[in-house]
Amino acid sequence: MYLARINLDPKRSAGMDQWAAMGRAVRRAVDPDESGTRVLWARTSPNTLVVSSDTAPAWGKVPGAVSAAIHPMPRHPEGETVRWELITAPTGQRRAESGEEEQRPRGKRTLLAEEEFEDWLHGKFAGALDLTSVKWKRLGGRPARYHFTGEAVVRDSEALQELCLSGIGAGTATGAGLLLTSSIA
Repeated sequence: MYLARINLDPKRSAGMDQWAAMGRAVRRAVDPDESGTRVLWARTSPNTLVVSSDTAPAWGKVPGAVSAAIHPMPRHPEGETVRWELITAPTGQRRAESGEEEQRPRGKRTLLAEEEFEDWLHGKFAGALDLTSVKWKRLGGRPARYHFTGEAVVRDSEALQELCLSGIGAGTATGAGLLLTSSIA
């Protein structure tokens, strides 16, 4: 399991400002034969692309990539306080109102109201992290993406590792859902 920070030259990465195009490029760099390797990514700035995957990415295949630092994904022991960061679209299932035809048995996925964010995060992190602080900033897009940051105490190291690899929320194929953690000390 690897975490790669790829430095990009925005002038050489034409068309890579679109989430779907970047997603295809990242997938090709990590899983060229489409064998099902897990991959998540986030463009944290115009110059930085972060990729989490089962295999080390061939970062030179990403348009505009100029260098990369690839490390094993960090593991945190139970009880450690960590900083965390997440870019995602916090959504939930809404039941169809009475009188409407219910085409989806589970309801329609819609963006949550900001007052629901903390409960949503607590639910997503349950068993892996105990949140101690949360902040967010709207990034835009459709569905709207938010940049969440905060601190938490690791409850279960294995569950946290699985969250970091499987992603959180909607849009994991298009640059959302990557949970990044780092030690505070």
